[in-house]
Amino acid sequence: MELTPLDIRNQNFHKKNFGGIDPEEVKAFLETAANAFEQMSRDKTDLTERLKVAEERVNYYRQIEKTIQDAVVTMQRTVDEVKATAEKEAEIIVAEAKARAVREVESTKKEAEELRMEIEQLKQLRTNYFIRCRALIKGQEDLLSAMENDQRMQEELRTRPAAPGNVLA
Repeated sequence: MELTPLDIRNQNFHKKNFGGIDPEEVKAFLETAANAFEQMSRDKTDLTERLKVAEERVNYYRQIEKTIQDAVVTMQRTVDEVKATAEKEAEIIVAEAKARAVREVESTKKEAEELRMEIEQLKQLRTNYFIRCRALIKGQEDLLSAMENDQRMQEELRTRPAAPGNVLA
């Protein structure tokens, strides 16, 4: 049974004829008890209200904390995804760069080999050119020598007295 300050104030006691109690004293005590009980009731109501406000604040802060935690988790996921994507892109870029470098090295090696072959061909052409030039010069030298010999012989024939039976045309 719940007791209120009003119950205490309205409590009546039976009077006894022999060895009874002083009604004024009882009334004063009951008034003091009722006042204390009333104060405790007000304190309880006040504390209950304050507790309710504090619980609402705690719930509000818990919601904010949960929202912040959710945001942190979402941001961490986003950071992890961006990081993973960036790492994959970096790997792709590196792989493409390596492949391009290998292709360029192979292309450069091929070009170098082609240039070596072309240089060898040019050296061979130069050697052949020198051989032809020497042959041409030699042929021209031989032709000049033959022409000089021919001219000498003709001069000798003209300057020599004609022998009988030797007729020049």
